[in-house]
Amino acid sequence: MKIKKLTSRRNVLKGGAAGAAALAFGGTNFAFAADKVTVGMAWPGMQDAVWSTSHKLLNEFADAAGNIELVFTAADMDVAKQSSDAKDLISRGVDVLLVFPIDSKAISSSLKRARDAGIPSMSFLRQVHADAKHQADVFVGIDAKWQQYSSSKTVFETMKKDGAPIGDILWVSGDLRDENSRLRGVGLQEAAAEVGANIVQDIVGNWDPAQAAAGLAPALKAYPDVNMISVASDVMMTGVQQVLQDAGKWHPHGHPDHMYYSSVDVFPIGLENLRSKHLDADTIFDVKGMCRKAVEIMPRLAAGEKFEDILIQGPVFTPDNVDSPDLQDQLWA
Repeated sequence: MKIKKLTSRRNVLKGGAAGAAALAFGGTNFAFAADKVTVGMAWPGMQDAVWSTSHKLLNEFADAAGNIELVFTAADMDVAKQSSDAKDLISRGVDVLLVFPIDSKAISSSLKRARDAGIPSMSFLRQVHADAKHQADVFVGIDAKWQQYSSSKTVFETMKKDGAPIGDILWVSGDLRDENSRLRGVGLQEAAAEVGANIVQDIVGNWDPAQAAAGLAPALKAYPDVNMISVASDVMMTGVQQVLQDAGKWHPHGHPDHMYYSSVDVFPIGLENLRSKHLDADTIFDVKGMCRKAVEIMPRLAAGEKFEDILIQGPVFTPDNVDSPDLQDQLWA
């Protein structure tokens, strides 16, 4: 397959609707190609707010660039269908294959198929598993390990200031197939090791509040001395909150029975619980920054340029800074 070449990699769209759109999205200097660059998107589904918002922003940034066509498929969380979708996109001769893996190991075969066809690939939002035989040419997404590390470290620092003991903690993880969940677990482990905390149980919540609650309730009874919970995403927060309320452990910071609590993503419920001081730290999932960077490099990737993985690190929201104008500007949900 012949890859389209850029006539100029850093021409900035300045006029007309496309130029206005570029300014509206932060003045991003999108690469510009003489020919349209077609990007095939093998998406997992639209069930999650991050997924649907990312899809929306990618389309808006691509429209602003003016030279990028996105061809979208959604697999409805079916690994076999995502593989079939990727195969169809490759057969169509797209210039770039963008995969958002449902299963971070199973996607490897699709990446090999793209490479065999001479099509560069981008893993977006969710990394390919480190042990997978075939990797994407570039990953663009959140630094998932940093998210959980920074959020948990902030809570540990708060506990130290409060003179609260740091000992046993519970970890409510996401989907076992999801590399973001695994990496967030690594981030928590690193932060815990720095302060001598002990992760006594990994409760697999599968990004589902009900499943998180079902695992957390017996864990709290099994480990009555736990005084910190770390959660892999705000998406499970309603379940966690209900369990803590039922156990008499849902109290704001400053209350003698406060359960210290870290999470990531900064969904609206996370903001609500930060403002009420029930949640101590929450590191944002910078959807805007991630989508902007992905679209910016698509034409350059199609032209054969090589990239190191691009990991986006967002700030930590706390009860003290949650309404800072600078942080509010980064919200997407």
